[in-house]
Amino acid sequence: MEKHHMVKPGSHILVGLSGGADSVCLFFLLHRLSKEMDFRVSAVHVNHMLRGETADSDSSFVKELSKKLDKPCYVCRVPVGEIAKKEKMSLEEAGRTARYQMFFRIAEEIGADSIALAHHKNDQSETMLFHLARGCGISGLRGIRPVRKDEIEIIRPLLCVERNEIEAYLMENKISYVNDETNKENLFSRNKIRNRIIPLMEQELCDRTVEHMAHTAELLGEAEDFLIEMTGQAFNRVVIKDMEKERLMISLEELQKEHPYLRGTIMKQALEQLANANKDLEKVHVEKLLELCRMPVGKRIFLPYGITAKKSYEELFLEKDCHGKEDEEKERAEILPIRFQPPKEGEVLEIPLREKMVLMARVMSHEEFVLSYCKGKKEEVPKKPYTKWFDCDKIKGYLAIRFRETGDYFYLNETDKKTVKSYFINEKVPREERDSIYLVSEEEHVLWITGYRISHYYKVNKNTSRILEITIRGGFTNGRESQGADYRRGIMQTDTGDSRSDQ
Repeated sequence: MEKHHMVKPGSHILVGLSGGADSVCLFFLLHRLSKEMDFRVSAVHVNHMLRGETADSDSSFVKELSKKLDKPCYVCRVPVGEIAKKEKMSLEEAGRTARYQMFFRIAEEIGADSIALAHHKNDQSETMLFHLARGCGISGLRGIRPVRKDEIEIIRPLLCVERNEIEAYLMENKISYVNDETNKENLFSRNKIRNRIIPLMEQELCDRTVEHMAHTAELLGEAEDFLIEMTGQAFNRVVIKDMEKERLMISLEELQKEHPYLRGTIMKQALEQLANANKDLEKVHVEKLLELCRMPVGKRIFLPYGITAKKSYEELFLEKDCHGKEDEEKERAEILPIRFQPPKEGEVLEIPLREKMVLMARVMSHEEFVLSYCKGKKEEVPKKPYTKWFDCDKIKGYLAIRFRETGDYFYLNETDKKTVKSYFINEKVPREERDSIYLVSEEEHVLWITGYRISHYYKVNKNTSRILEITIRGGFTNGRESQGADYRRGIMQTDTGDSRSDQ
């Protein structure tokens, strides 16, 4: 607590008290320290209303414990199950959100200076593994912070001790607590990490796994703090602010002088400043900004929160729409390319695009394809402008849904290789439309110019065993309205026809 300056004389700490071993230990420790360090302690308990009488019993235990220590206790009942269903969240996520909302609400009502939570070293290792498995950077891998600046500061005094130390303290001081039986159930991701993965690591790799991971988290925290400071300095060198117009100007020459890591963090900070938020701002948005720096002058992309980025000769301009929110689909268009792999047989992949359009993909056997689409005759492949079929086994890497790029090509027949640019010219596709036509590609080789034709190389033939079906449905494509894809019995069908489209 002293190392991280968690408490000041005269302050008021609100403890999140579940009744379990960790929070009871924290409650008792803060109770004992409050006299010598001169601060006040209150408790808040959130009943999730998921475990019936057991949950009510926990609430009663917390009330009695607070009364015993002569501390105010605020008990809140929140229907987490109903919230999860209504908001389409997992019970784990809904419970966490509900707890934090109540913690902040009660803290504000009683004038608490900080909220104390009972996370410890074991929780730290679980969080690190959870974030690592889902994909994260340094910020995610550092795990739980001892102190978090928020609406009201959050402190975690037990982050320096392990669970077995907490249990030993409670046993030595004959302090009782309640056991949450759901902690032993492996329904939630964190429980699986706690009950299966970490014990296996301790048994098979190192019995000091938790201790070592906590030390690593501390080092990563110091590294991240240093990088945040470096980013701030680099940001000031590279970015010129015009917040009255909600615009930032990034010097491309100065940006190139910075380390590649800092270029990314500068872009992220620029987005966060314009958006005044960090939710929904992800790695893909930073990557698209860095990619825009290498694009021709005049190119632009649209990002969340109504932010537009435009490439100029020597600068990159980031501007937030000041004249009202753009159409939601345009706001997130176009975070392209979107890379994907053909789904497994029996699964359907859906990728949302602009203007309420969706790319849908599935893989089927040749036999299913013939029966469903060819009227039982292998040579009668249907011709539909917004549904196409491809020889899946010829696809060796990732596919991408994107707009045209220099060097794109496809095959008109077995030997005639043609660039997309020359095809558009020959087909008299209006110049203003060419940059907004979706392409499905494998690197520079274009499988499909949507609304037009596919590459001969990927065509289905009598020797094809697995077939990839891709449909673009909804919205408008290339100025012609797509009639949509019917989703009947798991088979996608498009009802439009086009004389220029081949298989």
